[in-house]
Amino acid sequence: MTEPATRLSSAELDALNRAASPTARIARVDARDDGRVLVERFRLGNGLEVIIWEDHAAPVFAYQTWFRVGSRHDPEGRSGIAHLFEHLMFKATTTRGEGEYDRLMEAAGGQTNAATWVDWTYYKAKLPKWELDLVTTLEADRMERLALSSEMLEREREVVLNERSMRVDNDPDGRLSEALYRTAFEVHPYGVPTIGWEADIRRISLDDCMSFYRTHYAPSNAVITVVGDVSTQAVLAAVQARYGHLTAEPLPPETLRPEPPQTAPRHLELTLPLSSARVVKAWHGPASGTPEHAALEVLCEILVGGDSSRLEVALVEEGELATDVTGWVSSWAHPGLLEFSLTLRPGVAPADAEAALEAALDDIRSGRAPITAAELDKARNSLEASFYRGLADVGSRARQLGHGAVTLGDWQDLWSEAQRLGAVTLDELARVFAETFVADRLTTAFALPSGEVPAEEDDDDGSGDHDDDGDDAGEGYDEAAAGRDDASEEGIR
Repeated sequence: MTEPATRLSSAELDALNRAASPTARIARVDARDDGRVLVERFRLGNGLEVIIWEDHAAPVFAYQTWFRVGSRHDPEGRSGIAHLFEHLMFKATTTRGEGEYDRLMEAAGGQTNAATWVDWTYYKAKLPKWELDLVTTLEADRMERLALSSEMLEREREVVLNERSMRVDNDPDGRLSEALYRTAFEVHPYGVPTIGWEADIRRISLDDCMSFYRTHYAPSNAVITVVGDVSTQAVLAAVQARYGHLTAEPLPPETLRPEPPQTAPRHLELTLPLSSARVVKAWHGPASGTPEHAALEVLCEILVGGDSSRLEVALVEEGELATDVTGWVSSWAHPGLLEFSLTLRPGVAPADAEAALEAALDDIRSGRAPITAAELDKARNSLEASFYRGLADVGSRARQLGHGAVTLGDWQDLWSEAQRLGAVTLDELARVFAETFVADRLTTAFALPSGEVPAEEDDDDGSGDHDDDGDDAGEGYDEAAAGRDDASEEGIR
């Protein structure tokens, strides 16, 4: 049997705070204790939040640092700075030379990476249970003492520009996705790729980076999630010792303009080096963390989730118009998109595939082929099973906690999400279907083959050791670029 987790006692918390400075004092904020799982959240006097989930099943732990800054916070004319800066965080500090972070973590048997997306940036590590002091020392060091030079910036800028070239400019799917989102979001920064526009990436200066660091990488803008074979008391003692002297920094108010309601359908057409045509259709949808979002996830599963899904049958199996049909629902802090992507059979016209897709939707809309209770049960069961499988790994749980805390302001959302999915009804599906599948909310993109031979896919992007890999990719939207790549081991999207 594994050792059960025990709630930190008031005496233990008092002992930690006995000689602590005001910025280092630890307050217990809240906890989840359902008899099987104990997770506690604490906050230091400097605003740093720490969420701890003890799990002694294996001698490892995940340690993640989440910052409430993503590409939607990029300053005007400096798109891509959040992602570029994520790369720079693996450089030098005033106490450690370039590359030392990686060498020390690798020598300890640690696995590290990072990711940037529209709403957040996070840094992750998974280590043996005895390396708590190492990870807290290194992570606190780079939160406080990052040391950058013009040479470091230029090297990493070239890495990111190469990444953009491979993932977007020279990738048909990346170009199509970037154009679609720029068309669907005319005002909101969700329409700007996380990797940034090339001209903006080139103009980011060292002063821009250091200003970004001072503004957004403060303890008051961070959440640390720790899951695994640790002691809550030991984690808090280590965090207090290494982060407690840092001071909170005021964040500038977010001056984001909300996306105005779309009032007419939008359409774009591109000619790209493809072997067959593509059709992508995207409807504006709700923000994450709402009952409507859960219902839309269930709808997406019914429509494109597997061989027996509605659109798979209509377009691939019976219609023989497409070779592949995929879809995803964005899980963002602000309203996003429901997106369907069709890869057509050679010679099939996009308009014909679009008509077949619309006919399948109209069968539901008109009541000729309404969604059944059996379809609802199957979709809910599939989503819930996938959700719980994703909680088997300590890194996945740390990521879910951080995503909820930073994106939704609710670190316990991972349990709420399961409840929302289980509560979806046929009536709610009908309502959300009617609200979502409206022509005035739709953006459609056609990609036509140019006649050029498509480039062979290359697994090596040459973008450096800390690029956003598939382990960090969301269910669709690539965190570092405009392309979308389906779900991952730790996928929240």
